[in-house]
Amino acid sequence: MLSNSHINNLLKKTLLDLNIDPISVHGLRHTHASFLLYKKISINYVSERLGHGDIETTMSYYAHVIKELRERDEKNTVLTFESMIV
Repeated sequence: MLSNSHINNLLKKTLLDLNIDPISVHGLRHTHASFLLYKKISINYVSERLGHGDIETTMSYYAHVIKELRERDEKNTVLTFESMIV
């Protein structure tokens, strides 16, 4: 029977054999979700994909990513309007 600890041990062994720093399955899940958000995939979809009961859970877990994305959007907005001034 598969268990979380068994899968994590197998993943750790495989990554060490490949000379890659180990990461847990939960860490991979977090990286996956963060990557999707950075690629501008909607938080609604990411929340659904993670199986969260509501979007607030996703927003809580990924608040740091959302903050970075907002800052990026703010900079891009300023650049957009600055580029219109000729």
